[in-house]
Amino acid sequence: MQKLYNYGNDSLSYIDEGIGPVAILLIHGFGEDNKVWMNQIAFLSKQYRIIAPNLPGVHCKPLIIEANNTAEINNYVEVLHALMHDLHIDQYFIMGHSMGGYIGLAFADYYTNHVQGLGLIHSTTYADSEVKKESRLKIAAFLKDFGTEKFLETATPNLFGPAFKLAHPEQIQQLIGSASDISALAMIQFVLAMHNRKAFTHLIQQNSLPILMVIGDADMAVPFEDSIAQAKLLPPENVIVLKGIGHMGMLEATDLVNESIHTFIQNSKK
Repeated sequence: MQKLYNYGNDSLSYIDEGIGPVAILLIHGFGEDNKVWMNQIAFLSKQYRIIAPNLPGVHCKPLIIEANNTAEINNYVEVLHALMHDLHIDQYFIMGHSMGGYIGLAFADYYTNHVQGLGLIHSTTYADSEVKKESRLKIAAFLKDFGTEKFLETATPNLFGPAFKLAHPEQIQQLIGSASDISALAMIQFVLAMHNRKAFTHLIQQNSLPILMVIGDADMAVPFEDSIAQAKLLPPENVIVLKGIGHMGMLEATDLVNESIHTFIQNSKK
């Protein structure tokens, strides 16, 4: 069920499904909305309470950022923390896709008493390299000049592995259509927040927080070598490598991702 939460500048919508003592906060990625999680919500809500919000700026007004400042990952952390507080959910797991993983890392690092475990779904603990930062700035300029829909039409197909791209063009088009009304301003805020973020590799080095990594070996957005380097710091059972899968395992390998999340949560509760 889609509900509304007022984050100050507008109301964002969020999905609240399922019941049970364990809650999961699902955080979508860049150029997406919470519908990207529908396969996971249908499966996980049978055993867990699932909260899946749209981030500020997605089908609602962007964050208000003071003059001469840019958006930061922590801006989104604070909104989501306030949402969970408003729902009286004190402890929960976080699953973040791509940019959602960056938000989840910052969330877990700051609100340590609330986060029981973290799933990095096609995401990374590394900060952007200088090359990647330059790429982010080029994306921001493209969005300013051409808008969200044109960007998504260009970029979204490249997020999928070759086999899925060939077999399911309609799902890719559906993903583009679902997010194409996100304003260029909101998208630029996301881009700059990712550009400015710091590394959180200490979270997997300290081994104090259960962390799941879901990796696609055909992911063009997160270098496979980087993912494997980080995965070596985690227990093997907390690393899932999806063969032939790109950046969108939630859609490309639904059953494997669903079972991975469920198994991770069950193991983390022991």
